[in-house]
Amino acid sequence: MNAFPRFCIFVATAMLAALSQPALAAGAKCKVELVAKFPVVMEGQRASVPVSFNGKDSRVWLDSGAFFNFMSKAKAVELGLTTEALPSGYRVNGIGGGFTPELARVRDFGILGINLHNLEFIVGGSDSGNGFLGANLLGVWDTEFDLAKGAVNIFKENGCSQMSMAYWGTGMAVGEARLFDGSYPGDHAIYVEVFVNGHSVRAVLDTGAPASIIGRHAAESAGIDLDAPQVVASRRMSGVGSHERQSWIARTTSISIGGENIANSPIRVIDDAGDSRNYDMLLGMDFLMAHHVIISRPQHRMYLTYNGGPIFSASTDGETGHRSTTRGENLGATENAADPKTADEFAGRASARLTKGDAAGAVADFTSAIGLAPERADLLAHRAQAYGRSGKFELAAKDVDAALAIAPHDHRLLIRRALIKLGKGDRAGALADTEAAAADTPKGSLDVIAVVTMYERLGMADRGLALIDPVIDLHRSDVSYPHLLNARSWNRGLANADLDRALKDINVAIRKSGAGPAMLDTRALIQFRLKDYASAIADESAALEKSPKMAAALFVRGLARIASGDAAGGDTDVVAARKIRPSIDRDYAAYGLHAAGATNSPVLDKRSFEPDEADDQGS
Repeated sequence: MNAFPRFCIFVATAMLAALSQPALAAGAKCKVELVAKFPVVMEGQRASVPVSFNGKDSRVWLDSGAFFNFMSKAKAVELGLTTEALPSGYRVNGIGGGFTPELARVRDFGILGINLHNLEFIVGGSDSGNGFLGANLLGVWDTEFDLAKGAVNIFKENGCSQMSMAYWGTGMAVGEARLFDGSYPGDHAIYVEVFVNGHSVRAVLDTGAPASIIGRHAAESAGIDLDAPQVVASRRMSGVGSHERQSWIARTTSISIGGENIANSPIRVIDDAGDSRNYDMLLGMDFLMAHHVIISRPQHRMYLTYNGGPIFSASTDGETGHRSTTRGENLGATENAADPKTADEFAGRASARLTKGDAAGAVADFTSAIGLAPERADLLAHRAQAYGRSGKFELAAKDVDAALAIAPHDHRLLIRRALIKLGKGDRAGALADTEAAAADTPKGSLDVIAVVTMYERLGMADRGLALIDPVIDLHRSDVSYPHLLNARSWNRGLANADLDRALKDINVAIRKSGAGPAMLDTRALIQFRLKDYASAIADESAALEKSPKMAAALFVRGLARIASGDAAGGDTDVVAARKIRPSIDRDYAAYGLHAAGATNSPVLDKRSFEPDEADDQGS
């Protein structure tokens, strides 16, 4: 994310001075002062830290790639913050375009035991679900990223120009990469030199990016041919802008950073045509989870050591499969780090282990954290997730209950318990938790969609419809807008309500986002309800060309074929849908969508059974 050079609002100096701790000796002349130590917990691929907004406990994500603290308009509304316009001409640009920002001030912002007054946030752009602390905090002085252990620390160095700042690196292969200057005065983003196929590119170290990506222009300049047969067309991606961009996964000859070389590595490439940015590449969480990094501002250097595990392939193997041909060169031995001592340190390492797929290690560390801080609902919620990943669902359910006993109004936990209860056949209990979550979820938040989905699973899509409108109203300039329209259209189709408006919604969504299988499936359902069977069959057929094992599309096409007189073709589709998803009849029974042999079993949402279709209705 970047803005015009003249846009400068800075709070880092005051904050870091307030957090300053005694200096630590690093040599006879070199002095290193620990300024701030952030207790980080990984939430998926996001580095999360505890804060408070005007006395209300919350969390924000760390985003070293953002030029300034920012949040979406919906988040500002949720927090009760007023916004004001910035002078004409200011614009924030990034992946997927840009936006005209507003400014919000948090009267009392609590972080690390310090209360800051009138902390400023840029407001606007696509909603990622949370607020972010940006490079105006994370990029001013020396910053250490050790996310595999749940640590982000800020230092101030003096007289250390002749020393390596990788204090942990004794006996290890320590890489050194050159830092580029910012693009304008006050640009504190961390720009690192990376060599792709021997070609120098300007990369930004970005804790806000779940995966590393390189722009198409830079990729092609480095000799990457996106028309090559081994290139995999991947998903459409977005950033702060409202547009989605096509991405690909390509193989590189080499990616070199500070002397470390990854040969024959995959890398995700994004179409950046029309985007205005001052960097070529993002070094995201896949890179950072595999490295211990410290940024030395006075030395213009990034020091790094390898933590082990996959690097760029960590975010691509799910689509391309594991390939043993990627080779690491000059990586050195992994760090022999001391065990955690505090609840936050155990939680940080636990969440990193979970992100890397080590569910058993995560459970052990979260258990240690809970032993030190048994009153923290967040630790119980995290361990519940780890138990779930381990297949220990009863233990996960107990942790969710225990967390809700501490935090009874946590809407995310209420939805998790509702899912658990529904899975056990307790529809009444699931409905009670869903309704409690509906009351406690901030209106207009993207979290509302999880509540809408639960109502759908309970066969009550009409109840969820009333909740969607405020979300759409706050996300009309957001990349999620077409998917939210899709969700509203889908639920109207299930509820058999306002079908003309539903058709209008889905047509707008398709115009904005493209005719993907999920969108076509939704429109086909509306057309079936309107008895336009030929159009329903055509849309489902187009969806199935792109996603042949889409059970929902087969089922609705089967119903449309039967209704139009093609009983044999319809029966074939319905049988095929049942083979893919045996629950298909009960999924639709409450909505009056029946085929021969249908049952009246409890309704479960299709996304519970087909993870590959998780984005079907934008939920």
